[in-house]
Amino acid sequence: IQLVLMGLFFYVHSVALIEDLPIEEEYHSLDEFYSAANAAYNQNAYNCWIAACIYVLTLLLSAQQFYVNSRVTAN
Repeated sequence: IQLVLMGLFFYVHSVALIEDLPIEEEYHSLDEFYSAANAAYNQNAYNCWIAACIYVLTLLLSAQQFYVNSRVTAN
């Protein structure tokens, strides 16, 4: 849930998360900064959502393995 929410906050460009962006300290123009910040916000949002999907897939795989192992030991 945390990664999904963080992805949402990155996607809406939350100012509280600006320190977590991999952007340079100085830019020659304001447009360059905004462009780099927008790209970094979107990339971090996608990274959070991908990580959340990996966690869900791991949970599903673990649940499937638990189900298979519990059926084998019950017989």
